[in-house]
Amino acid sequence: KKVASLIEKKRIISKEIEDLQNKCVHLNKSIKSTKENEASSTFIFRWICNECEVVVGIPSEPEIIKYINR
Repeated sequence: KKVASLIEKKRIISKEIEDLQNKCVHLNKSIKSTKENEASSTFIFRWICNECEVVVGIPSEPEIIKYINR
């Protein structure tokens, strides 16, 4: 019963996050290292919105090099 309650809370929170990300205009973004997917241990570089934390793009190789060397 406790697990079912937590799963329901997670579903509600995930929906709320999705709604916020869909409404965001993504004006400010940064390159960040993020997991390829939830189950993965592989990290990749992506442009991430600073406000809503959604992936908004894939940085070019020169952008990644600049990010790593800063």
